[in-house]
This record gives sequence, structure tokens and C-alpha cells, in this order.
Amino acid sequence: MTEEGRLNKDICSKETVKSGIKFDGSQVLYGKLRPYLHNWLNPDFKGVAVGDWWVLKPNNMDKNFLYRLIQTKQFDNIANQSSGSKMPRADWNLISNSEFVVPLSKEEQSKIGGYFDCLDHLITLHQRECST
Repeated sequence: MTEEGRLNKDICSKETVKSGIKFDGSQVLYGKLRPYLHNWLNPDFKGVAVGDWWVLKPNNMDKNFLYRLIQTKQFDNIANQSSGSKMPRADWNLISNSEFVVPLSKEEQSKIGGYFDCLDHLITLHQRECST
């Protein structure tokens, strides 16, 4: 789901074998096709990323922090300097050669990622409350 970081259908019932990039739940997924759609996912399951996805492995970085980093305005601005007009794709060379401010401490990264997880959960609870 665009800008929500969740899947729009149940993938557990899928039995077909697809080719793509395998992930094991320790990575973050970023939809590089039409990056302005903000398709990202922080999976806690194994699977195969089929289509135009980057499977980002956090190296010396907290996974939840990386998930929040790809949602920042700075990342978004760089990702949207894409190539192609009808089917724009984020350019890995631009992203990989960019610098982002990241706390050195994984503990601090974890606390920041956890803070935003709590905020998302709180927002979801309030949205449900308002819709009932």
C-alpha cells in the first residue's frame, strides 16, 4: 500500500514459484519504479521481491532505522531524480553515492526506529478510533 509500508493482499496463500530477489526478513524493500509512489516494506517474513524492488540489507545499521531513512525527504528527493518519463525508476548510482546523516551507535539508531514505530502504531489506533 502506497505510503503505508504494508502489503495490499495476503501473500501467505500464494503457492507459485516466482523468480526475483530473495529476502529473509532482515532486509528492507524499496519500490524503485515510480519512486514518488512511496512503496516501501519492512518485512518480518521470508519471500521473493518480484519486479522493480531494491532489497536493502542493513550493513552495520539497525533495520528499522534504515526503513525510516528511506522515507525521509532527502532520500525521496534523490530517488525521484529518476530516469524515464512514463516509467521512472530511482537510480541506484545516485542513491549509493549520496551521503546521509546516520548515528554511529546502533543503539541510538534502534531507539529512533522504535520511536517512529510507536508513532505509526499510535496514528493507526487513532485512525481506527475516528473511523468507528
